[in-house]
Amino acid sequence: MRWLFLFVAAAVLAGCNSPGSRDVANAQYAADSYEQSSAAYRMCAAQNASDPQKCDALAHVMEADKKRYEATARN
Repeated sequence: MRWLFLFVAAAVLAGCNSPGSRDVANAQYAADSYEQSSAAYRMCAAQNASDPQKCDALAHVMEADKKRYEATARN
């Protein structure tokens, strides 16, 4: 009985680290990052309509997050 419990526990834990679950987690992280950086850029652009250069750094972050999101969406 003890061996059965250890086998079941090992099988459950192995499933948590499967490559598929990692891919899903990476895709979700990329989507969340892009959503957050896009919202931050839009907020900055709205607050600095007269001086959009203040938001250049956020624009670069948003573009990098967009590229990462698109790369994970293709896989």
